[in-house]
This record gives sequence, structure tokens and C-alpha cells, in this order.
Amino acid sequence: MLRKRIARLFGDERGNVLMLVALAMFPLTFAVGMGIDYSCAMRLQTKLNAAADAAALAAVSQPMMQKSSGTACTLARQMFLAQAGSLPGLIMDANNSAQLSVSIGDSTSSTGSQTTTTCAAGTASASTTASYSRTATVTYRMQSHASFGNLLGMNTLIVKGSSKAFSAAAPNIDFYLMVDTSPSMLLPATAAGLASMTAATNGCAFACHQSSTTSSDPGNTPQVNGVYLDNYQVARRNNITLRTDLITTAVQSLVTDAINTSAANNARYRMGLSDFDYMFRQIWPTSPMSGVYVDSNLTQMQSHVADSQVLTYCRNNQRICGTNDNDMATNFTAAFNGALGVMPTTPGNGTNQPGDTPQATLFIISDGMRDENASGSRAMGPIPLALCTAIKNRGIRIAILYTEYLPASASDSWSITNVRTPYLSPTDRISPAASSCASPGLYYRVTTDSDISAALSSLFQLAISTARLTQ
Repeated sequence: MLRKRIARLFGDERGNVLMLVALAMFPLTFAVGMGIDYSCAMRLQTKLNAAADAAALAAVSQPMMQKSSGTACTLARQMFLAQAGSLPGLIMDANNSAQLSVSIGDSTSSTGSQTTTTCAAGTASASTTASYSRTATVTYRMQSHASFGNLLGMNTLIVKGSSKAFSAAAPNIDFYLMVDTSPSMLLPATAAGLASMTAATNGCAFACHQSSTTSSDPGNTPQVNGVYLDNYQVARRNNITLRTDLITTAVQSLVTDAINTSAANNARYRMGLSDFDYMFRQIWPTSPMSGVYVDSNLTQMQSHVADSQVLTYCRNNQRICGTNDNDMATNFTAAFNGALGVMPTTPGNGTNQPGDTPQATLFIISDGMRDENASGSRAMGPIPLALCTAIKNRGIRIAILYTEYLPASASDSWSITNVRTPYLSPTDRISPAASSCASPGLYYRVTTDSDISAALSSLFQLAISTARLTQ
């Protein structure tokens, strides 16, 4: 009897599931707990990565580039510790170099090796000053407290990461500004102005400036009280803002940007101004200053921006009355050769090292349409890239603000056949050449209704900016 009862007891499977669940609760609880610990560690690591990024970037900021590497190293270390110290769950030893490593590498030239400074517990191993470039590296390997893992003897989880930032010291730069003042630049700046201009001139979009307008000129020339007006006068009488008006304002604003940025970056900027149409003209300075055609007095340079004037023709096809030149008034060959004549043969690196000279950048503002007399024949089309290459081969960067040559502006039958169809529409051959002429990253395109001042300012900032994260 007793034997049967014992047999029934061992054969009874009721309650087995409960026992299995009870047994499984322990590993399940630890698995969930370890997941929570791991998630907390990853959130902590994300915050530490941000702190490392901020610390590395602070060490290569332009104000800090003027400080010694020891100062920059100490600042980066203190900044990281200040942010890391407030993070709950982080276990770190600030004096343990295996947990936190901060190093600064300074270079005195573009090809020179770096001198490395490390800092621990607030003391730098060396102290140099970056006259060319600086690399800051922040590496950490710390621990995150593990609440559930502690029950299994796993008290902490590893959190680690690294950030590296690079910056070149803001270089001293000579800027050579070259403005296209040919008649094709006399285009209204807005769509409304373009419509008003074409209506007022019976189809011509350009406000070409002529000194002698007569009734024998082609087309229906507007008159006021019997006096014939040229298209430039039409634009002025109708209060139509032209691109050249905005370009003058934009260049003046650019000089103000250079003044302010020079002070902020502790860099020396000098500027020179030229323009071109059928020829190249050096506007300011008109003679070398300390051997170069740039002025260190940017305020004085700014006062000469308005000296650059649009080209005045006698009448259609005649720059000089009685001499037909077929309106060939955008001579890029003369422009680039003129620029080469006033720019240095070998510009420097822009450092403050004894004997070094500023870098050189040529700023060009143009619609990019070539129209010139080349060895007795007419040459039209895109910017001749061989001339751009000649300048860049000197180590001079080219920045181009391309004021788009609009297909709609080539509206008469001759322009449609000779300008629009071969160069603008359906295939644009002008802007790709302008982009190729510019140095990498230094091409900006503006069109009707665009803010030319903002575009030129953006292009200037692209030319001088260098700081970035490298890892």
C-alpha cells in the first residue's frame, strides 16, 4: 500500500512547470540585469565620447592655437575631467595615464614633423607653440559600475573611446580680388528687374553703358524729351538694381569680414583689387606696397572698391567711336596674365616663422563667359582652364563667385545662335569650366534674386576655415 502511494507521488507531474519557472528565474533575472548594466555603460560611453570631442576641439580652436601646447593639453584634460566627473556610475582615476591620455602635436611647417606634448595630473611633458598646425588626441579607458553583474563577481564594464581633432593655425593670407566689369555683368539682380529691363528696352536684358547713343542704332532706342537713352540710363531711370551694384556692396562687406576675422583669428590679411573687361586694370594699390600689390590697411583698401567701374562703350559694337570690335569685352587671357603679373611667383605658407610670407588667394567675381580677340580671331565660350592651371601651379588658390550667365539674357537672334545654343542651353558649358578653374571647395554659384553679399562672405569663410574632426 505504501509502495503504491510512493509510486503515485513520483509519477505525479503537476507543479513541474512552476518548479521549472522558479529555477529559470535566476538566470533570466541576471540576463535582464546585465542588459541594463550594458545599456547604462553604452550611454555613459556616448557621453564620454562627446566630452572627448569637445576637449580635443577646444585644444585646436583658433584662440588656443596662439597658446603653447602645454596650455592646450592642460585645458583639454581639465575640460574632459570636468564633464566626466559629473557622470553617475563612472569609475575613474584621474591620475592614471592608462585611463586618460591627452596629447598635443605641434608642427612648424606643412612638411615638418610634430613635437608631441602629453599631460597627466595637470603637468605637461613639454611646451611648444604651433606656428603651422596642431593635432589634439584624447583617449580614455574607464569603467562603468555594474549593479547586477556585481552579484556574479563582475563589478564593472569597460567604457573606452578616442577623439582626434586637427587645425592649421589661421594662416596669413594675401587676397587678390578681381572683378569682371564687362557689359555682360550689367544684368538686373532680380527677376522683377529682369522683366522690367526687357520691357523697357524691347527685349534687351543687359544695361549696356554707351557714351554716344543715336537714332541710327539698331533697335528701338528709348528716348526722353528727344534725347536717346542707352540701356544703362534706362536701368537707372527705372530704379533697376544691377548685379554690378550688388557686387560693389558685396566686396565692401567682404573687406569688413576680413577685418573682423583677422582680429578673431589673430591672422594678418592683406588685399588688392583689380578688374577686367577687354583689358586688366590694377585698381588698388596702383603700385607695390612692400613689394606686393596688396594693402595691409584694409580700411584704406575698402575705400577704393567703388573705383572699379563698369565698361562704357561708345555705341553697340564700338568701344571706341568709329572702331568696330564686335563687343569683344571679356578678355580672360588679359585678366589672368594681369593677375599673374601682380601676384607672387612663390607665395609662402602664411606662418609667422622668420622669412615666411603669406599665402595667396585669387578671388574672381564673374559670369564666366569669355569673349576676346585672340590672335586676330574671336574666342568665345568658357574660362580657358590652362590659364587657371598656370595660377594654381604657383601655389595660389583660386576662389570663384560665379554670377550665373542666364540663358534668358541671350534673347536676340545673334545671341541665341552664338551664345545661348553653343554655351548655355540645352548644355551648360560655362559653369562647369568655372567650377574646374576654382580650387577644390572654393566655387560658389549665385543667380537672379540671390544674395551676392552672403555668397561672397560664405566663399571667404570657406577660404579661411580649416578646423575639423579627423576621427
